[in-house]
Amino acid sequence: MTVPLAASTGTASFDQIAIVTGLVGLLYAALAVLLWRERTGHATLVGRLADTIGRLDGVPRWAALTPYLHAVSLLSCAFGVWWDIAVHIDKGRDTGPFGTPAHYPIFFGILGVIVSGVLPIALARKPLPARTLKLTQGWHIPCSAALVTVCGTFALVGFPLDDVWHRLFGEDVTLWGPTHLLMIGGVVLSIFARLLASAEVEQLVGSNRWRRFQEIVAVGALLIAWDLFSTEFNYGVPQFPLVLQPILIVFGAALAFTVLRARRGPFSTFGALAVYLIIRGGIAWAVDQPLGEILGHFPLLIAEAVLVELTALALGNKNRFRLGAVAGALIGTVGLLAEYGWSQVWMPIRWPSSMLPSALGFGLVAGIGAGLVGAWLATRYAEVAGEARVASDVRRTHRLGAVGLVAVLGVVFFCVPRSAEPGVSATISLEQVATGAEPTAYVTVKVDPVDAAEGARWFEAMAWQGGGLELHPLQKVADGVYRSQEPLPMYGKWKSMVRLHQGARDLVAAWVYAPEDAAIQKPAVQVSNGQTVQFIGEQEVLRREERTDVPQWMWNGGYALLAVVGLLEILGIAWLVGRGARGGRMRAAYLSGAAELEADRVEKI
Repeated sequence: MTVPLAASTGTASFDQIAIVTGLVGLLYAALAVLLWRERTGHATLVGRLADTIGRLDGVPRWAALTPYLHAVSLLSCAFGVWWDIAVHIDKGRDTGPFGTPAHYPIFFGILGVIVSGVLPIALARKPLPARTLKLTQGWHIPCSAALVTVCGTFALVGFPLDDVWHRLFGEDVTLWGPTHLLMIGGVVLSIFARLLASAEVEQLVGSNRWRRFQEIVAVGALLIAWDLFSTEFNYGVPQFPLVLQPILIVFGAALAFTVLRARRGPFSTFGALAVYLIIRGGIAWAVDQPLGEILGHFPLLIAEAVLVELTALALGNKNRFRLGAVAGALIGTVGLLAEYGWSQVWMPIRWPSSMLPSALGFGLVAGIGAGLVGAWLATRYAEVAGEARVASDVRRTHRLGAVGLVAVLGVVFFCVPRSAEPGVSATISLEQVATGAEPTAYVTVKVDPVDAAEGARWFEAMAWQGGGLELHPLQKVADGVYRSQEPLPMYGKWKSMVRLHQGARDLVAAWVYAPEDAAIQKPAVQVSNGQTVQFIGEQEVLRREERTDVPQWMWNGGYALLAVVGLLEILGIAWLVGRGARGGRMRAAYLSGAAELEADRVEKI
């Protein structure tokens, strides 16, 4: 039987493609009209609104609207992503770009990010920061506007590419698919552009309490957005080695808190922490309660904020790289241990103590590296704002920032690969609890070899996509024999399995139950009582919808393209932030020279 491609992979129908194309087309047409009218001197409603808010906030018109629109757009994207992932975990695949309501806030949030970059391009008039990008004669734009627009565009491109990816490879039900990372990464990296815009405004009109608050909110948004990368761990369905979770927490906390505390005064990190906890907790509650999906957990980051504050109080923040390195080292060790304790209380998968030695080693390197990157960004933002610096110091800070970036990316890339070594089998016994149309059963697993699950990072019975998620750690009842704490459903659309994470990166699983899925030509799976089964690669079980007839070079090509795009975004941030910093240094040198000349003139008089 030939299966229609859209039905087999959950890809978009023509009407959904038409909706996406039409909405994007209308938005770009409206932006084109705005650009034309503003650049030809005509009044616009957007321009009048920007002038009004600019007067109230004391900022240039090009910087008036973006902070508010960008913040709302980020919130929309974050809420949509957590809602969407919960829907996939609870109910399975969707039917395209608008297959679930959760896709709408993501889509419109990404459009909002793009608009928040285009607006300052359209509204750009003097005063402008010292270093800008020249589009045409007489049309110069802030570096931050270009960076927000580029990041938002990369994120938007991921939306149609996601449909193309599913047509080629099937429905890879994972957050870490290339197109998903492209969308999330573009939105996350746009926050660095937002911080650049804040520094550009400070260069022109100085800082005040309200603008410092906006910067604190932006760093809180960075903490929230960064947690998106850990969402599968936070929901309890990770598809990569568990050690990645503490590394991602250390990476995000050390980077964000260092960027803020290296520039601002005491207790500023607590402000960003409050933004993170309130909004992140609010989103988790909203997805769980009013929307009825599963509850998403999240790290606390309280210890990490305290460690950065204590380090700054002890060492000061004049030497930003010392602050970043020491605070990063503490976050990668003491902060990681604090999150280990939190995982025992609330995380869906408790971190085993056997993982701590490797997690602490990787966490130390990642923390120091992220702290150095945060210090580099804070230094560049300070220069954009008008801080003077000699050329030799600039070169040294570039080297330190590069070393930090290589260190943290090296740790992440080393820990991402997973394996699925064969050789583990299990005899599965089923203890029926409910019978009839909705049978459930306790699962007892006798593994061979008997020590296969000793020291496992997780060994659990799991059921998902049947209208919820059930996670039941397997309790040891005898040597090599384990029993689920609760019964597993074995009916309807539920997919029930046993998952085993051995060693550092070996992830395998065994089916217990899965329904027939005619759309992707998969037969039903039903393990009988006393049946012996082989553990296979966990990816084959969790990603049942993925196509297995696609050449490996196509998979490699997709991830290689993602790596190229990610590298371009990082280089774009480095270049545009560096360009803005050069302008700030030049302006500071000019003002310093002018002040010296004026002092000499007064002295001669």
